Amino acid sequence: MIQPINPVNVTDYQRDDVNLQAFWIFCILTAGKNADTAAKKVSELLNRFTTQKPFEYIRQLGPIALRNALLSAKSGQYERISQALMESCNLNLRYATTDELDDVYGVGPKTARFFILHTRPLVRVAVLDTHILKWMKSVGVEDVPEASPTDKEVYEKYERIWLTLYPSHFPNCTPAQADLLIWRLMSGRE
Repeated sequence: MIQPINPVNVTDYQRDDVNLQAFWIFCILTAGKNADTAAKKVSELLNRFTTQKPFEYIRQLGPIALRNALLSAKSGQYERISQALMESCNLNLRYATTDELDDVYGVGPKTARFFILHTRPLVRVAVLDTHILKWMKSVGVEDVPEASPTDKEVYEKYERIWLTLYPSHFPNCTPAQADLLIWRLMSGRE
């Protein structure tokens, strides 16, 4: 059974395969959207089945019916999302690396790391979204990009800075906990 995705509390290291796949779909849909809206769209897209895992459902639909399902759910970015979802059906989400996730059409380093950070314990990656970048700037990091870097070397440079910086501001927090605290703080959720 698919559990509703709560954007304020996305960290869960115990997801079964169904919910792990649903969370990956959420990650893909969230890119460029409000997280609350993306969570609703995932529910609308996946509420059409009860006996299959999401990837099995997507495979069964095929590209044309998947695109129609996305249109029906009004997900937006239909080409990017349908291609990303079709490519994702071949992933083993329990073990896929950031590079493997980043290789999916339309997925970048931020989305790949977001998925891994909130589904696997003890990982040290940074989700360089606008909230994290604004926070970095607010604590004195110079030359912080306005948007998440797509260049791998630039992304990794700011990721290293964040991983070094966050513990002094959020002692005793994991990267996933600090990520959510900063997101809540910078998005006005607290």
